Amino acid sequence: MHMDIVSADGGTMKRTGNLFEEVSQAQGQETYETLLECGSVRIERIVSFGHASQEGLWYDQAEDEWVVLLEGAAILEDAEGARLLLKPGDTVWLPAGLKHRVAWTPKHNRTLWLAVFSQHDSR
Repeated sequence: MHMDIVSADGGTMKRTGNLFEEVSQAQGQETYETLLECGSVRIERIVSFGHASQEGLWYDQAEDEWVVLLEGAAILEDAEGARLLLKPGDTVWLPAGLKHRVAWTPKHNRTLWLAVFSQHDSR
């Protein structure tokens, strides 16, 4: 049963989806889906299935990023050579300008990430 809940000021709270459902899987690929964009914040669901960033390809973002690994496993690597093995429930803070890449995700299981991006505050 799906039910909307109406608040006292007339706004409505609605179920918008399920992070674990309707997830496309393409072996060796990574897919991105924006779930919410509000002001300076963007939330994405990322699905990896045997994906690794190409050698020499580094993400170098102008935004700060907080990531939680929901399902699967992954190894993240930064340009200094530091590597993090992630398991479900692990969170990572990637400040703007930190060069990083996905070094590995398992080929036979999906890896499901939730990433929250925000404008970098340079104060």
